[in-house]
Amino acid sequence: MITGSKKLISVLLLAAMAFSALAACGESGQDAPAASTTAAAEAGEAAVTDAETEPPTDLELRAMVSDDLPEADFGGYTWRIVAETDFLNHYLVEEESGDVIDDAVYGRNLRVAERYNINYEIVCETGQGDFIKKCVAAGEDAFDVVSMHVVSLSGNAVNGNFMNMYDLPYINFEKPWWGQSNIDDLTYHGVALMGVGNYGLNSIGQTYCVFFDKQKVENYGLGDLYSIVRDGKWTIDKQTELTQDIYVDQNADGQRDIEDLYGFATSPYSNINAYLWAFDNPIIDIADDGSISVVIHTPKASSIVEKLVHITHDVVGTFYSTKYQSKDGMGKHGGPRDLFVKGNVLLANGLFEYSLRYFRDCPDFGIIPYPKWDETQERYLTMVDGGHAAQAVPLTVSDVERTSIILEALNAETYKTVVPAYYEIALKVKYARDNESVEMMDMIMESRIFDFGYVYDNWNGASFWLENLVASKKPDFESYYAKNEKKIMKYYQKVFDLFDEYANA
Repeated sequence: MITGSKKLISVLLLAAMAFSALAACGESGQDAPAASTTAAAEAGEAAVTDAETEPPTDLELRAMVSDDLPEADFGGYTWRIVAETDFLNHYLVEEESGDVIDDAVYGRNLRVAERYNINYEIVCETGQGDFIKKCVAAGEDAFDVVSMHVVSLSGNAVNGNFMNMYDLPYINFEKPWWGQSNIDDLTYHGVALMGVGNYGLNSIGQTYCVFFDKQKVENYGLGDLYSIVRDGKWTIDKQTELTQDIYVDQNADGQRDIEDLYGFATSPYSNINAYLWAFDNPIIDIADDGSISVVIHTPKASSIVEKLVHITHDVVGTFYSTKYQSKDGMGKHGGPRDLFVKGNVLLANGLFEYSLRYFRDCPDFGIIPYPKWDETQERYLTMVDGGHAAQAVPLTVSDVERTSIILEALNAETYKTVVPAYYEIALKVKYARDNESVEMMDMIMESRIFDFGYVYDNWNGASFWLENLVASKKPDFESYYAKNEKKIMKYYQKVFDLFDEYANA
C-alpha cells in the first residue's frame, strides 16, 4: 500500500529528469500526437507572451491543462483498484527503482495521494469478471474502479453492472487524457459504460503495428518501407508483393517451422483480426445524428477474407500457425513475436509494447503501420488489441463524487507525467531505433480506432469473425454472415437496448 508521504524531493527530481529528456525530444521535432490536443495547444498559446519566448515543451504543455478538479481531503481513504496481474505496475508501485515508467507511476500516485489524502490498494488480481459480478449482485461497495481487458470487461458492462460515465460529476471526456474516441465512437444516447483513458496505460502499448528487421529488409531489396508508407502506397497487396517469395528452410528438415526464415509473420488471432479495422471495415458505426448501426457487411468484406486466407495459407513467404505459442504470458501472440526475436522473419505483426518487453536485444528494427486495403483508402488505420484496459465504475460505489474526483485526477496525472515517460522516453527515445520509426508511431497513434462493436463484443458479436474465417480456410464471408447475422443482430440489439435503458433512467 502506498500512502501520501514526504518524498516530494525525489518526485520533483523525477519530473526534472523527464523534462530534460522531453526537451531533447522536442528539439528533434518528434512530439507525441496525444500532446497536440486543443486544450494543450491553447494553454501553450496563452503562455507565450512575446516573440522572444521559447515555445513550451511537451511536458510544459501537458502541465498547463487544468483538470478543473476541486480540492478535498478524503481522510486517508483507500482507493481500491481492480486490475490485471500483467499490468499491476501501471497502477501501483511501492517505491522508486530507477525504471522510468515505474518511477513515473510512483510519482503520479504520490501526488494524487498527497493532494486528496488517500491510500491505494489492489483488491483483486485474477478472476476479475466473476468478482465484479458477485460484488455488484450483492450490493457490495468492494472497489472503486476496474481497469482491465476491455472485451472481457464488456461482459459486466452489458449486464448492467457499471455506472454511466457521464453520471460521474467530475469525469470530463473533453479532456485530453480521455481521448475523443470516447465521445465519437463509444458514447451512444449520452451513455458510456466504460472509458478509455490514460490511467489504463496499456491502451498505448497494445496498439497494433508492423515491425521489420532493417538489415534483412535491405538484404532482400525490399526498398525504403518508410517512403512507401509516406507515399500512401503501403497496401496489403504491396506487403504481399514484397514478402511472398521469401522463405528459407534454414534447418534443412523439409518442414516449415519456427527455425526457418519467412518474409512475413502473423498469428491466427488478433494479429490477423486487426486487418479488418486497418482496411476501414468497422463493426458498428455511430452516425453524426446519433443513430447506431451494424456495418461489418460491406461490399469489400468478402474480398478482405479471401485475400487474407490466400496470404496466410497459400503464400510460401508467410508464417501463420497455431502450433507455436509462447509460454511467458503472451500466449496466442507468441509465434510472430518469437520469430522476430529469433531473427527469422523480415516483417511481423505486433504491438507497440513488444519493443519494451521483448525486442530490447533484437537486431535493428523499424516500425510502420498496418497496410491499407488499397491506395484509394484515405489513411492508415490501427486498432488497439482487446487486451488493453478500459475503466469502469460499479453501480455499488458509495461516494460518486469522491470516485469521480480521484479517477479524473489519476487520468490527468497519467497524461501529464506517466504518458510522457512511457511513450516519449521509453517507447520513442529508449527503444525506437530511428527517427523514422518515431514518425511512424505518431502516425499510428493518430489513426487508432476504438469500435463500439469491438469494445462491447464480449465474444458474442462479430469482432472475431475474420480470424475465425481465416483460420478455417473458408473464405466465404457471405455464407458465414447469412448464417450468423440473426445471432449477432440479436446480441447487438440487446446492447443498444441496455444503453437506451440507461439513457431513459
